[in-house]
Amino acid sequence: MGTKKAGILNASERDGVQYRKAKTWEMIVGMANNGCAIAFYLVIGFASMIASQGYGIAVVVAGLLITGTRIFDGVTDAWFAVIFERFNPRKGKLRFFMIVGWAICCLGVLLMYNWAAGHFEGPAGVAMFLLAYIIYVIGYTFNGLGGGTVPTVITNDPTQRPMVGVIGTCYSYLVPLLFTNVTTFVILPKYDNKYNLPMLKEMVWWYVGISLIFVLIACIGVSRFDVAETFEGIKSEEKKKEKVGFKDMFGALKGNRPLQLYMITGIPDKLAQQTAGQSVITTLVNGVLIGSYAATTMVGNFSQIVGIVFAFAGGIFIAKWGSKKATSVWSWISIGISAFMIAFCFFLGGPNGMSKLGEMGWPIILWAVLNLAKGGAMMILTTAGSSMRADITDYECERSGNYMPAAATAVYSFVDKLVSSFGSTIAAIGISLVGYTTTVPQMGDKATWPIFWMGMFLMFGMPILGWLCNVVAMHFYKLDRERMIEVQKNLAARKEQAE
Repeated sequence: MGTKKAGILNASERDGVQYRKAKTWEMIVGMANNGCAIAFYLVIGFASMIASQGYGIAVVVAGLLITGTRIFDGVTDAWFAVIFERFNPRKGKLRFFMIVGWAICCLGVLLMYNWAAGHFEGPAGVAMFLLAYIIYVIGYTFNGLGGGTVPTVITNDPTQRPMVGVIGTCYSYLVPLLFTNVTTFVILPKYDNKYNLPMLKEMVWWYVGISLIFVLIACIGVSRFDVAETFEGIKSEEKKKEKVGFKDMFGALKGNRPLQLYMITGIPDKLAQQTAGQSVITTLVNGVLIGSYAATTMVGNFSQIVGIVFAFAGGIFIAKWGSKKATSVWSWISIGISAFMIAFCFFLGGPNGMSKLGEMGWPIILWAVLNLAKGGAMMILTTAGSSMRADITDYECERSGNYMPAAATAVYSFVDKLVSSFGSTIAAIGISLVGYTTTVPQMGDKATWPIFWMGMFLMFGMPILGWLCNVVAMHFYKLDRERMIEVQKNLAARKEQAE
């Protein structure tokens, strides 16, 4: 069969491979659960604040508690992934996990922020905070197992997968943009721009309501693919009766070299992003050093909206060159941009001059351009990661015969969360070293050199270290574009032989 020219979203079958394809609207709608997951991710980013203001828990102690619950989160990933792989109804597997996960998440965050906050303190406060967080973790894991496998399930076309990743990336960036604007321009002004207990309580209801819309939309998009046949691997009739278990998951960890390298790629990067994304760190930089939530929010609006163009360009790049090359190239670009941003902040005068970024003038224009470039590069890396995860799942099916879209991901997720759980602890320790031991940063606090260097390191320095790990891991990663075409050909041939 001759090779046909492939389009961006609807690639023709080529190289003798009959690809599983999604319609354009199914890709857009099916990835909407990313918006639901991001909503809850953003809510829990304020956990250290609600722990301090709602339960009287010290900032550092809250960071340690959150670290412990994220380790628990990593452990539960493996258990729930086995349930996911064993549970295979005729229809509705993905939809069941997404909806049930959303409901449990809602219970956890509403208990944490609204129903229990302000009513417990001391040991009882710690116990109630932990209970709410654990409920949230269970719900987030359930929802993530359903939504996180959507890119792998709805298509295996190597030109569609990057575009599915692009759509997921758009949700991951535009939804925070939506909530940031609602928080900054609708909710915060009611409470004198302070992240206090009443403000946090109102904020959560916004997040819960909008997240419901996203999860219901996603259920519509996956309906055609959410059937039992989609989740069958390549096994004999006898082997098909055997259920996937922990042995298979640890077998993937031991024998799947690309998965091991993906872990090296993702874990340090995730740790850095988790730390930099903590609300106390963004407040330290945007509120204390720059001193204007409104200005930084407008810059964020500009950089993320225009940066969507980068995401689509990145999808085309990945479709042509593969996720391996995209990760390596754009990691180097991200390193260069972030290093320049640190130098620019120092050139402005550090803590004495970063307030210029909150006023009209050439500094804020250049800052907006730099944020645009950095955000665009990170969007491409996020897209590449999504495509890479789907490739690794198909490679594992070729290697072992097990199609494990959740279990293969959970092996990575367990170690990932074990490491990235320290993000909140690092952030809490970092701000405590510059004076915030019993309180959290607020806009209007005095900017100092220690605050400046801590903000630069946590916001830009740690991500640079994560991207360097990406570069090293990709040097040994073998699933380039050509190898993945070979994987799909092998899977198609083996399925035909089994039938």
